[in-house]
Amino acid sequence: MPDVPAVNTSSIGAVMAPATDVAILLDVIPGKHGGTVMIRPGITTLVGPNGSGKTRALRSIQKELRSRHADAGHVRFLPAGRTAPLEYFRAAINTPGVGPNRGEARYGDIDYRPRWHEIESVVGDIMNLEQRPDLRIKVETRLQQLFERRIDFQWGQQGLAMSFTAMASNARYHSGLEASGITQLVSLLAAIYDDTIETLIVDEPEISLHPQLQAFILEEMEAVAGDWADPGKKRIVISTHSPSFLPFRSLADLPSIVFFGADADCRQVDPADGLLQSSKLKEFVARTSLFHRQAMFAESILLVEGPSDEIISARTARHLGLKIEARNAQILPALGKGEFREARKLFTKIGMRVTVLADLDALADDNRLVNDFSCSSEATAAANAIGYKSFIELDGNIRSDLAAIIIANTAAIDSAVKNYPYWSDKQDADVKRHRCTLAQLLTDPSVFTGELETKMRALATRYDVLLNGLEKLGCFFLRRGAIENYYADTSNGAAKPARASTEADRLAVLTYTQLVAEYPELVHALRFTAPGRDIDESVILRVKLAAALGAIFQSMEPGSTDAQIEAMAISVLPAIEGLFTFHNATSGNKPAVCVELRSKIFNLTGFPLTVSRTDNLNDAVGQIQPG
Repeated sequence: MPDVPAVNTSSIGAVMAPATDVAILLDVIPGKHGGTVMIRPGITTLVGPNGSGKTRALRSIQKELRSRHADAGHVRFLPAGRTAPLEYFRAAINTPGVGPNRGEARYGDIDYRPRWHEIESVVGDIMNLEQRPDLRIKVETRLQQLFERRIDFQWGQQGLAMSFTAMASNARYHSGLEASGITQLVSLLAAIYDDTIETLIVDEPEISLHPQLQAFILEEMEAVAGDWADPGKKRIVISTHSPSFLPFRSLADLPSIVFFGADADCRQVDPADGLLQSSKLKEFVARTSLFHRQAMFAESILLVEGPSDEIISARTARHLGLKIEARNAQILPALGKGEFREARKLFTKIGMRVTVLADLDALADDNRLVNDFSCSSEATAAANAIGYKSFIELDGNIRSDLAAIIIANTAAIDSAVKNYPYWSDKQDADVKRHRCTLAQLLTDPSVFTGELETKMRALATRYDVLLNGLEKLGCFFLRRGAIENYYADTSNGAAKPARASTEADRLAVLTYTQLVAEYPELVHALRFTAPGRDIDESVILRVKLAAALGAIFQSMEPGSTDAQIEAMAISVLPAIEGLFTFHNATSGNKPAVCVELRSKIFNLTGFPLTVSRTDNLNDAVGQIQPG
């Protein structure tokens, strides 16, 4: 493929760029400079203060990409004021005293349906959703997970009406009464997953969105972002003032960020710049978190010990697809076990659910953290269930027995644990011995011999009871010692954040089973912090297909045409029109239907699916599963 040149306009000159990148010279802003923006595969992010030219730059990008790719997919532009049409039904924006009771919100005109992508507001995306049942499932699956909402559409003389249904109460209400953030979410998700959009340009996607939802939308964007030459991928360009929308997790992300200043050309780092090879800069980026300030908005907090633990935890959660932010949770580093206790007190006091993932020294050195988690009625009930008055009692008994064994077998224990790779050599000898002994018996008690091994294995079993009970309360301990004791690379020459970043890169290619085997406490703590359903679009699709097939088999005859079969389904469930293709697969006198999925935006297995009238519909559609 030849290089792609920049196209000449009144303020655009010739710039050569690789085929995977697009160079765009921005319109010059009066009294300021312009500059060149390289639109790279994936997400290009424009950052800078108000008035620095980001919105003007987005318009230049829109204009240029439309002129270059006029015959390709849509270049969709969503401005910062994209919900303006909705505000007419929500507030007295033009007429005094005429507020949100003026009636059901209506969107667009049915004649505009072919050109919905040219409507630069949520109206275009809502009109598109009405005619794309596959997109509707993409959006509705996420609305159900996040807000337990369903959406419906109906055309009338005044335009298209969108309504929401709260699943908990089955109460239906029109979109003019819904929170603007949810309407923003519907619009953004529809645009993100529309496979006819080649480039999506969004000015301030964070508008009206809760901080955790902002991070969620960024993850949704990253799921489809890429080179528009790749099927199912699109280029995304955003401008933002929100740290949640700044995809800056490593130095490799830096070239896709465009920096705007008050009175200078925009600036963008070249991927070939030697600066990106700086080990010091890599360490800085590795320990830089953009999300710490969001913790005050969360419902659930995971406290980890220091920046290394945070790097590993955040990257692992993302790799597992746990959607931490979408579940209104936040990972927050604390410095040492002392901060754990104080931070937990603070967040608990203001009503947050706090989970702790602590180094083992928080258990080995004293019982304060155990005591903190043992004072609730929930903790008492959990302890009673395993035969103890409290976890304090169980911990005290085990702690005393371990101390007695160490005193009576000091020489043998020193010989057994002397090579244990403990995370620090600065402790008092007795403290270090106690920590190493506990870590060793929890990970591999076979290093002890004879009668001592028997005692240590019995003690390890009792510790499992204690630790498993504490984990049900949200108190997790790294049983090997500290996070560094889990690393595949045991060398310690590099700084901690750099080592953590390298280890996180290694974990990113492991399977779930491998992650659980290597980091069991971390994975369990993440799942405890952010419980909830995984996004599974096949659930809604199976329900719709089962209903459609039920309607078909009520009326189908052996000689029914494919068009008649589809009409039978649509008459009962109009929302599936365009979603499936139905074929008469009757053999003899046994009516059967072969179903194909028309849309290409789902990653599902089980299609084409053949179902006969005598089949159990639940079992039949159950073959449709996530890919």
